[in-house]
Amino acid sequence: MKSTKSLKSRLPAGIVDASFASLATFAIGLAAVNLLEDAERGVYAVFFTTFLMGTVLARNLVLTPAEVEAVAFPLEERIPLIARTLTLGLGPAFIGAAAALLAALVAAPLTEASVIVPFTLTTAVASILSPLQDHVRRMLHIGSKSWLAASVSIVQFVTTVTGILVMTWRDVDLPWIPFGSLAIANLVSLSFGWLLTRRSHQRSTGRDQLRFVDLARRGRWLVLQAAAPSVAGFVAAAIITRLASPEALGFAEAARVVSQPILVLATGLGAVLNPRAVEAAMNRGTALARQTNRIYLLVTASAGASYLAIAGWDWALNPMPHIVPSAYEVGGLVALSIVANLATASVFLQFNELMGAKREKTLTTISWAISPIMLIASLTAGVTDAFARPIGRLGQGLARFTLQRRVLKAHYAGADQPGVADGPIG
Repeated sequence: MKSTKSLKSRLPAGIVDASFASLATFAIGLAAVNLLEDAERGVYAVFFTTFLMGTVLARNLVLTPAEVEAVAFPLEERIPLIARTLTLGLGPAFIGAAAALLAALVAAPLTEASVIVPFTLTTAVASILSPLQDHVRRMLHIGSKSWLAASVSIVQFVTTVTGILVMTWRDVDLPWIPFGSLAIANLVSLSFGWLLTRRSHQRSTGRDQLRFVDLARRGRWLVLQAAAPSVAGFVAAAIITRLASPEALGFAEAARVVSQPILVLATGLGAVLNPRAVEAAMNRGTALARQTNRIYLLVTASAGASYLAIAGWDWALNPMPHIVPSAYEVGGLVALSIVANLATASVFLQFNELMGAKREKTLTTISWAISPIMLIASLTAGVTDAFARPIGRLGQGLARFTLQRRVLKAHYAGADQPGVADGPIG
């Protein structure tokens, strides 16, 4: 009973946390799609995919494995681990930021240096700070301090909006604004989160158990699995700009911004439910796994269907066309993007379960197996135009859900067969 009450009290905090964290990203997306020209929106989309790619190394090589390991520690010892895990993640974060140079190379023929240079520099800085700030928030959830995590996200959102307004008011060149405001907000909120955990900075008895080599041994598989969709997304963006146009990619990016609330909700639910999913997989707790998945999928699907009915099309009760008008330039694009995000969100909890089951290699196999779907979809851009991107995301989400569900079913059954252990999916 106590566990259920604790979950109910923390779920709102998880949703608040994810909502404000995603609202910060939503705000820079709004700034980009409303302030930039059509072609420049396409350039922003290329840099945004690179920003996501740049965060992969630190998040997956060190930080995510550390979060999974932290679940096994006594509750009071989890938050003190943050000082150690941030130190371990800093180096990979700087290396990952170099991915911004790839976007510069792809976007150089599409626009001028006055656009490329600001995007490159601000994307690199945001790529360093974003995974570190996310990690602090997730560790606060793992340490049952979900409302503290929510306060960090609120600070991030307020700082992002303030940064956008101030830079716009001061007539800062537009390409500096989206990622520049996000980088500033991540720095401020990361510092705030660090201060919140200072009382827990005393040496943890488990601190020395987290070593870079051990975490990286698990994390290298997560880097490989995360690299597949990130690289595929980046290549797909480049292909769409060539086969369709930068404007088409810009419309797809605007539709992605509108469809983000689905991922906001899913991330918020996951922030609280992920530790339960990891625990269920570690202990092969079928009942706990079913209950956790039922909550996650029911809430996500219900909210997604409601949001699709409201925001899927340009009609009288939908406020989004007034906020992001460019998203509705292509009829049906937002609706398909929402459905694609529902498919994407459906796999989040499964991913954490497979982490708890120590199936990193299997996750990597699945990730690389489904990545060609995005590339194939992008190659249709000459015909499908802006729809190529959400078509690819929808296909990837459905394929990943099916494969991961199959592996988890075998895991809880205790079967020792390919697809259960870290081997090929037969």
